Amino acid sequence: MSNAAAEESHPPVAHYDPPPGLDAAIHAVPLVEAAMSPKKVGYLTNYSFHIWYQIVIEVMKRRGLQYGIELEVLDAGLSVENQIAQARELAQRVDALVLTPANTSGLEEVLTIAADANVPVVVEANPVEGMATMVAICDYDAGFDLGKWVGNNVRNRDGSPLRILDVGLPWLRPCLLRSEGFVDGVRSIQSDAVVTASINGEATPSIARKIAAETLGEKGGVDVIFAMDDETAQGAYMGYLDAGFDPNTVTVAGFGLSGEHEKDWLMRREALKVSQGMFPEYVGLRCIDGIVRLFDGQPVPERDQTPTISLTAENLETYYPKKDGVWTPDFQAIAAIPVKSGCTRV
Repeated sequence: MSNAAAEESHPPVAHYDPPPGLDAAIHAVPLVEAAMSPKKVGYLTNYSFHIWYQIVIEVMKRRGLQYGIELEVLDAGLSVENQIAQARELAQRVDALVLTPANTSGLEEVLTIAADANVPVVVEANPVEGMATMVAICDYDAGFDLGKWVGNNVRNRDGSPLRILDVGLPWLRPCLLRSEGFVDGVRSIQSDAVVTASINGEATPSIARKIAAETLGEKGGVDVIFAMDDETAQGAYMGYLDAGFDPNTVTVAGFGLSGEHEKDWLMRREALKVSQGMFPEYVGLRCIDGIVRLFDGQPVPERDQTPTISLTAENLETYYPKKDGVWTPDFQAIAAIPVKSGCTRV
């Protein structure tokens, strides 16, 4: 399916209810000391309908207010052409930009547009050649860690090889790296694990559901559903059920664990057994703090690596304790997660 077709199939924008303790958690993280801060920051995002990006945007707005920054958001809807046009428009009325690229390639022009307008850019998630700094996890390594967890904790009773359904987003390299890392991680423990199929979930649950049902109906059941984000993992899991397979014999391994629904599902100890935490609240903080540093002329790392860890029902509350009955990020605990000195693959 083309990007344009995917746009037409996008689900409604996810609804994010910020936890009552979110502002207190944000305010507990020290601000960057800077002589100058931008007054207006533009955020060129890729698919804001996802709960993960709804959280990133909300935290960016709240963190920005602490610096006196106004945030304007434009969504490219998975289109490089849209994002370049939006960059031309936005660069004329903001002091700085945050960019979540709509594709692995073709976004270098955004950096040129910004440079011509003397507007610094923080890139998020997906590298762009010539960037000054990027806020991101090490995607391959995160996938590998998740795969190792599955390899160590999910085994067929009869000793047969694990069968994996890989649900990806092929036009974004970080998503490809997550899939590659996951499979390598599983095989580092169970070398005979088999990828039954790799499908393109188009970052859209309804598409992942349809393609998973069709694929599994043709190829047979699987033991593990891996997806590059939790939304398409849920879609693929529904497709697995649509194809008539047993919900009690499959493990879902996701990425992100962003929304309330995902956390609640994990804690019920049903199909979702593990998800690689990416902490969108922390990413939102780092994007705004990074843009303040960059605007002020302070040194910034080319890759501002953010923490990630395999979240399960056993450790979730370490990083998202419930306050007033709502999952609330513990930024101190998240920041304490070790990060590698460099990424295995980029």
